[in-house]
Amino acid sequence: MGGVRRFWRLVAAMAALFAAPGLALAAPHLPAKPEGALKGVYVPVETPPKTAEIVKVGFYPQSVYQLDMASNTYYVDTYVWLRWTGAIDPTGTIEFTNMGDEWGKQQEAILPEPETLKDGSKYQIFRIEGRFVQPFSLADYPLDRQHLSILVEDTTNSSDALAYVIDRADSGMGRTLQVPGWKLNGWTAETFRHDYGSALGEGGAATAYSGARFSIDITRPLSFFYWKLLLPLFIVLVAALSALMIGPLELEVRTALPAGALLTAVFLQKSYSDGLPDLGYLILMDKIYLVAYALILLTLIRVIVANPRGADEAQAIAVQKADRRLLAAMLATFAASTALLIGLR
Repeated sequence: MGGVRRFWRLVAAMAALFAAPGLALAAPHLPAKPEGALKGVYVPVETPPKTAEIVKVGFYPQSVYQLDMASNTYYVDTYVWLRWTGAIDPTGTIEFTNMGDEWGKQQEAILPEPETLKDGSKYQIFRIEGRFVQPFSLADYPLDRQHLSILVEDTTNSSDALAYVIDRADSGMGRTLQVPGWKLNGWTAETFRHDYGSALGEGGAATAYSGARFSIDITRPLSFFYWKLLLPLFIVLVAALSALMIGPLELEVRTALPAGALLTAVFLQKSYSDGLPDLGYLILMDKIYLVAYALILLTLIRVIVANPRGADEAQAIAVQKADRRLLAAMLATFAASTALLIGLR
């Protein structure tokens, strides 16, 4: 039990070391206070203004491809249609506000002219294909949930003059739509008022326009987390902890296992980080790796410190028994920490 107690005392000492006031980083030089606050806000709209002409907007994506987390982009091929009854023609003022690379955008009106339907409303449908931009939140990676959004907005008529309403009856996704490597969970749609908080140089009151958002809800399969990320790390951790199963007199072998496992863990972490953008925060998988790093380092310290070379056989047997109890405690710590991190995400 002495070895286990020393292990936990070492953990407490490391925690106290990182919490020591003397190790606090000096505050960086802060830049001058910015001249103004950020402007603009998206306000959800459930009931359009009474003064606005209503335009029904519908979405039907056909395919999603080239989803790139590093650049926060994806390509979508979708149908978008408009139905309206007022005097304003919205087909010439609709804009896809989160579409990048305008030079590669394909926007084709299916009908030569808006068609008049039996109920007297006018109808036009577009085939849209292009690269869309969506900032992804990766705090829960690889158990993250993402929303691939298509945002439309009227560029000319204010929200009091024209308001979008989602055509929920016909909007949706085809059964053939797939996002490779992801699981489709359905779709959501909402309308909003984009208040820019600025007159955009025209003078007068701030500008606000009506908009709509269609989002495809996707999550990563659990098998990706368990088999491709967690299992390799667990194997490396077990390889490091197996040093505690070797006789305490075999110091070279006992130190080689955790040292090699530490390098392997670093390369494993880099392999999944290369496919992600540069982030200013720790993601879920990073936190799990931090737990593994701590256990591997403590194993390395243990096998160096608990070296009974020159001691009698009884002392060597006592160290080996303590090492095996420590091995069980470390595996339990990793399992409990991983479960806690997943549960608290």
